[in-house]
Amino acid sequence: MASPQNILFLLLGAAIGAGGILQGLYWKSSRSPAEMTELEGQVRTAAEEIVMLKRENESLRSLAQGGGELSVPRDFIDRTEKDFGLRFLSNPVIHRIAGEELRDRITAAIESRMGPSGIDDRQESYALIGWLRPDDDLLTQLTAVRAVDANGWFDDVTGEGWMLDKADLKNIPDQATLVGLLARILFHQHFPPAPTYPGDDAARAREALHQGTAAGAEARFYVEKARTVGFMPMTENKDFKQLIASLSPFLQGLTNFPITEGKSYSDALYVRGNETLHTAFRSPPQTTRTILSPGATIPTIDWQLPATPEPPVLTESAGQLGLLLWLKSLGDDTASAEIAATWRGDGYLLFPDGESSVAIVWDIELDSSTSADRFQAIAQKITDAIAKQQNHTNRHLSLMRISPTRLRFLNTAEAATLERLKVKIDR
Repeated sequence: MASPQNILFLLLGAAIGAGGILQGLYWKSSRSPAEMTELEGQVRTAAEEIVMLKRENESLRSLAQGGGELSVPRDFIDRTEKDFGLRFLSNPVIHRIAGEELRDRITAAIESRMGPSGIDDRQESYALIGWLRPDDDLLTQLTAVRAVDANGWFDDVTGEGWMLDKADLKNIPDQATLVGLLARILFHQHFPPAPTYPGDDAARAREALHQGTAAGAEARFYVEKARTVGFMPMTENKDFKQLIASLSPFLQGLTNFPITEGKSYSDALYVRGNETLHTAFRSPPQTTRTILSPGATIPTIDWQLPATPEPPVLTESAGQLGLLLWLKSLGDDTASAEIAATWRGDGYLLFPDGESSVAIVWDIELDSSTSADRFQAIAQKITDAIAKQQNHTNRHLSLMRISPTRLRFLNTAEAATLERLKVKIDR
């Protein structure tokens, strides 16, 4: 039987809930439609923030119930400091955590970095642009690829590392994971991220530098162990390989970018000496073009996105990486890389369209009219494929040339919105 104290809490909760319902009914009957629309928007925002706080609370609870902190051997700290010519500003913190709880922690970090509705806005944007397939779930898949093959994970929100509670530092693979985490923590302490989210393209470029450098440290550790004790890394995790194969080309590319192109970029800096590497960390790349095309000129263009019928809920840049992964959906990697290398700028806007839908407008600037011609031919095929895939939803899609070097991709709910944005610009 419930205790009197618990019964009191139940009665209080019921009373508060009933009062809230009555108050809500009163507001609904007494407020104008405009006020109700504003109120509903505030309620939706509050609900999104509650969901995010709930996830963060679950992660904190899992931390409190977890396996405590990992005792980091001093020789691993010394090794990391010597490798990169920096000293830890405070003792590196690495927590132990159960595998099933790690997913909750990763999910909370992703949502925290992008804001209350950030991941949902990107889910809609990526689907409309064609980066995601109809059944893709962006947050679930981003979490899965970070958790399924993870002996450890670095949280760039807190600057702390996480290792599975089953990790044993007698095992070389777990030692390698520790090496990578310590590298991430060291550079996070000296070169932390900006307080505000810098945008997707800049965030991906920075992550490629940081994660690529950590991957390089792990690789050097394995080389050392192969030379001294003959150890060779284990075969690739089959679950991870299957998961990657199941993702859209876009999510596969996002997953591989830091550990392939990012590692190549940071390795080239590392061999030139720590001062060169530190300089890169002090002024991290602001665009994925820096990673994909090292030494190439970073374009400066007069950029102005179109005025939309309703204020946008998300303004972002796909960058050279996003353009490359969009083009790769047709399967020609060589042509995709060549065209993406002519990227000079882009921006997309997600905005309300109609009573209960959204639209996207994406402008892409290339380096010449010749490049734009080549891009237009492939982009039209992609647009047609997206339109065919989404024809059951009555969407309106278009690809048009708005200047000799700029193209505009449109995916709207209302035909009138499409026509309104099919406007050329004077260049």
